Amino acid sequence: MRLRSLRLQGVRQTLLPGLVVLLIVSVMVDLGTAGWIQAKGWLGQELMQRNWDSGQRRALPWPGARTRPVARLRLPALQIDRLVVEGIATANLAWGPGLQQGRRGHRVIAAHRDTHFAFLSRVQSGQTIELEDAAGHFSRWVIDDLKIVDSRTTTIDLDAPGPLLTLVTCWPFNAVETGGPLRLLVRARPIETRQSYGVRG
Repeated sequence: MRLRSLRLQGVRQTLLPGLVVLLIVSVMVDLGTAGWIQAKGWLGQELMQRNWDSGQRRALPWPGARTRPVARLRLPALQIDRLVVEGIATANLAWGPGLQQGRRGHRVIAAHRDTHFAFLSRVQSGQTIELEDAAGHFSRWVIDDLKIVDSRTTTIDLDAPGPLLTLVTCWPFNAVETGGPLRLLVRARPIETRQSYGVRG
């Protein structure tokens, strides 16, 4: 009996350090992946900012870049300033919020909830959004609706009548797993006009 107890104790002493190391490595990989995503988002904004400020707004911000900034998004109430890239493909959203525009003036800007659009957890109706395009034209918008939708049953109508601005990100903000079906939609209208909402479903 004593021999068996000694063997079990030996096995525990042999396995326990290995399991601890495995756990530490696993946590570090997870933190490293999250850290890389954050660092990539920050770096993309910094490189694009350099082009934007120097007036080279239509140039690719780095060799081999798949997208470029097409607008600047500001929310003065929250001190938010983001450069917006062309297109809403997942690869583009690693570098910044992405813009897609419909034929009738509906602009949709999408971004990840844990990077460039984390601030959407703090927006409120009545706050002002400022947009500047690459040509230097400014427009001001007021947030008039926030809603949670299920992407499996509700789609954003890109060709809804504009002018209309919709910001979209995954929801909830504190979700542990990525890729859930819920989305937060933040709708804004030009300060001078009010028109219909570009969501169907």
